[in-house]
Amino acid sequence: MNKRSRLIILLVLLTVSCQKEDYINEFPAKVRFDITDHLLEGRRISCIETGNGGEVYIGSGKDLYIFDGSVQKTYTLDFSIMDVAIAADQSLWIGSDNGGLGHLENGNITWYNSTNAGLPRDFVRHVKVAPDGKVWFTSCAFRIGGLGVYNGKKFEFLTPDNSPLNQNIIEDLHIDGEGRVYIATTGTVGRTNIYRITNNSWECLGNESGTFYWIFSFALGEDEKIYVVEDFSLSSAMIGNRFHVYDNEKWNIIEPAEGQQFHGFGAIAADKRNFCWLPGNTGNSAILNVFTGKTWISSPAGHFPDDIFTCISADKNNNILVGTYQNGVFVLNQK
Repeated sequence: MNKRSRLIILLVLLTVSCQKEDYINEFPAKVRFDITDHLLEGRRISCIETGNGGEVYIGSGKDLYIFDGSVQKTYTLDFSIMDVAIAADQSLWIGSDNGGLGHLENGNITWYNSTNAGLPRDFVRHVKVAPDGKVWFTSCAFRIGGLGVYNGKKFEFLTPDNSPLNQNIIEDLHIDGEGRVYIATTGTVGRTNIYRITNNSWECLGNESGTFYWIFSFALGEDEKIYVVEDFSLSSAMIGNRFHVYDNEKWNIIEPAEGQQFHGFGAIAADKRNFCWLPGNTGNSAILNVFTGKTWISSPAGHFPDDIFTCISADKNNNILVGTYQNGVFVLNQK
């Protein structure tokens, strides 16, 4: 092999090596905060759901917006929309304020509520559809209700009386690609737990008597990683909110960057690279903090308006969609 051939091979190997270092799960590793689109300006956003075909479902008040490329549909429902989940048949399951659980199919919606389906409450904050088609949702309050399951024929409700739940309130709900259900309970400070349900088998991921002070949401990442902001705003002690990562069957506290503060009440999400996106603030502007698994990266001060981030979602192309309280949805393209 001559010198020129060896040089060419070396350059190819270096190029491949750089590509592997610059990409994670086939997506660019660089975090970008450029706003590439702004949807529903001036609207209050309650939820964002993305489909495998690139479609985006956004709840705002009683209006459900469906974006599919340049096509947009709008449905105005009878109740405020709290959450949206996509079933395998592309029908939608909707959590609502005072309407119960809705099923939108072929333009028609059926409501399941305390009267016709035995829901503990007609307030459904979270809804998810498992790979096996079961619909999981929350219908609860302090010492009322818990976790609902609908298998297409009947409803079942899991509470502290008939399940390992330590509290009635389910503060957040996620389902992974294997069908494992993850829930976070609240209701009494110091007793928040995250449970993992696998084929009707329950695991408390922490201390049964209480793992966290309080949490409002958590993010489910790849390889069973879980990201949590522990909220201490109800505590009289001067304790800052803490960021935890569940990895290799244990919880680890991740220290913030200098001057960094986490909003305990903000929604957080993991993207396709297993980076965690979570809201924060500095001065009079909201910021986004991103934990890459090694370091923190934050959006520049003043990049976003003085607002509250209400929900975050990553679509199939790893675009980050960030919903706000009064400024619609910001889209951040990560390519």
